[in-house]
Amino acid sequence: MLTLTCAALLYSHLQARWQQPKYKVTIAVSKTPLSTPFYVAKVIGAFDDTCVSVKFVEVDGGQRAFAKVMNGEVDFGTSSDSVMAFQSLASKSFVSHAMFVQSDNDVKLITRPSAQINSFIDLKGKRIGVTKRTASEYFLSMLLALEGLTTEDVELVHFKPEQLINGFIDNKIDAFVPWEPFAFHSVQLLNKQIKIHDSKSLNTLSFNLISQTADTLLVDKAKCIIQGLNTAINYITLHPAKAKQIVINELQLSAEFIDWVWPDYIFKLGLNQSLILSIKSQAIWAIDTHMSHFTEMPHVENFIDSRAMLQVMPEAVNIPL
Repeated sequence: MLTLTCAALLYSHLQARWQQPKYKVTIAVSKTPLSTPFYVAKVIGAFDDTCVSVKFVEVDGGQRAFAKVMNGEVDFGTSSDSVMAFQSLASKSFVSHAMFVQSDNDVKLITRPSAQINSFIDLKGKRIGVTKRTASEYFLSMLLALEGLTTEDVELVHFKPEQLINGFIDNKIDAFVPWEPFAFHSVQLLNKQIKIHDSKSLNTLSFNLISQTADTLLVDKAKCIIQGLNTAINYITLHPAKAKQIVINELQLSAEFIDWVWPDYIFKLGLNQSLILSIKSQAIWAIDTHMSHFTEMPHVENFIDSRAMLQVMPEAVNIPL
């Protein structure tokens, strides 16, 4: 009996030594359904069996999350490729460790049925509301380019994202380009008084796990966060209804809004060429349209750190090493 007790104590001691160290990390999480994997991970305890003990700092938007990372207020953040593109021009020392969600329909073009804007060429000469230096203005420039137009062929009117709908209601603009949830709110408020144009798949937005340029320890922490996110994404795939309810509860959103955006989301971990191309194209656009005083194109590859992903899901990494 004594031998068994001693063996049990020895096993317990060795097991404790074999366990991964538990690092405390803080993550600035943007309060949007795009951050669903983090909210699901929190509720189902997906980080419990990893090397990190996670504290969330919820913020409004990827720009604020990025700022908290760069200010050293948090270890990691969630940020869109659009934010990364603009910040790359400023030569900030940051990296993406993984994409965890993509949406090909987050930014939308909204007009009035009475304006008879049936195709993007009909935007010529129109007053269009955008949020300056964001995915809103970039997306509009893409739509115009499809018809051989530029932003000089329209009248740009700049609004904060939450003020776009009021500018439209007050007839200050003929069309506007919001992202979610502002497009959904517009539908709720104006219903048949607006027309949402089919632009699905013309532009893809991704959300990323970012940090300051990482040393070996930070990469190890990123690896454990990615492990937890992988568990959460598997849960979302197997239990979509439960995952949607988690987001509804965590963000106090309506079921109607989640049903509205959910079909456009692809929850999947990865690091691939699409991220590099997206950052490059938006950075080039910012330089060409003088959105930034920076004129030199950065080496975008320097803002991608694949070391953590290669340890967790090497098959999901498709970028030059």
